[in-house]
Formats: sequence, structure tokens, C-alpha cells
Amino acid sequence: MWPFKKQEQKSPIYASTTFADGVAIIDVRGQTCPGYLLAINRAVDDLALGTRAQLLITYPPCGDDVKAWSNERNIQYLGMRQDTDKWVIEIQK
Repeated sequence: MWPFKKQEQKSPIYASTTFADGVAIIDVRGQTCPGYLLAINRAVDDLALGTRAQLLITYPPCGDDVKAWSNERNIQYLGMRQDTDKWVIEIQK
């Protein structure tokens, strides 16, 4: 028996989802095209209809991609703003 456990590695396409005051916080910071959009799509699929979400990103071109993706999926795009070390995109499913 091997004494060491194999460490599970996180997929390069992932989203961390938490909730604060009824708003889903979907964190895909550090990812670039196309991974962040695939991760956002998976995370939003798990949300209930009507849920508001904030997407945390570090790749600014993601804003235009999320806007187009939102239109295709009938998700309301509420805007994008820059925080100190990240961008925040707001949507509502």
C-alpha cells in the first residue's frame, strides 16, 4: 500500500459559487477564454430562475463575451464595474 494519497487537482475550468444576501457570487478569477465562460455557464445552470449573480473575473474582455452569452440564454445582463483587483459583472437568471 502506498503511504501517500494522490492529491486531486482542480480542473482549469471551474467556478466557486457562494451566496451573500441572496446573491450568488460566482468566482472565476484567474481564468481566460474560453474556460471562464464554460465555468460561468455551468454555475448559472445550477441557479434558480430569478437569482441575481455577481461574476468575479480578472480578464476584462470577458465582459463582452458574457453580454453576448446572456443575450443568447435570455439572462439579464445588468452591467460591469471594476473593483480594486477584479471586475464584477452582474446578471440575473
